[in-house]
Amino acid sequence: MWERVLRDTLPVMQRLVPPGSRVLEVGYGDGLLTCYLCGELGWTVTGLDILPGAKTTATENTCRFGLENNAVFHCCNPEETWQHSGEYDAVFIKTVLYNARNLEQYAGSLDWVLSVLKSGGVLINFESGRTNALTQAYRRVRGRSYRNLCLYTRDVEALYDVRFEILYRQYYGGLSQFFAPIPWLYRFAAGAEETKKRHAGNCFIVGMIGRKP
Repeated sequence: MWERVLRDTLPVMQRLVPPGSRVLEVGYGDGLLTCYLCGELGWTVTGLDILPGAKTTATENTCRFGLENNAVFHCCNPEETWQHSGEYDAVFIKTVLYNARNLEQYAGSLDWVLSVLKSGGVLINFESGRTNALTQAYRRVRGRSYRNLCLYTRDVEALYDVRFEILYRQYYGGLSQFFAPIPWLYRFAAGAEETKKRHAGNCFIVGMIGRKP
């Protein structure tokens, strides 16, 4: 499903954030997605991550793909992340902001994003939704602590809408994610879901691009 989100969003990303753009990535992990963004879109990326060892792994991966001049990685604590300053053409985030413990903290993170964007710069965010009761029950059984954090909901969506000009927003999934290990069954379930309107109250993932006014 994440591949589908990226594939669908890619043409909009290419149009809004051209090659040579200076992009801040929050939560780069192993750096493989960073490599894709640099190689496929021609971005220059500054990455922030709080995980020990992430910087070493991500740097090794960019070197493996010959992209070491296109990305620089920093390891920092959460406080340092939200204090980072700069002026970027875009901020790219995947499943980070939902770690906020309440709406006030989430709003503060979005205000920080605005502070590091140039005027007219864009936020590209792929986020996990709270979705339905069944998914939340599954997360509880599996011990997913993030189920109690600020997963994407209508209340979270409202925080974006008052801060950004929303240029693109697409919702995915409800139950189909449970069938992801079986590709043909997942495709069938995802197709069936498309007959029902997805929204902030029932999506598993949202892909979104918003412009700083």
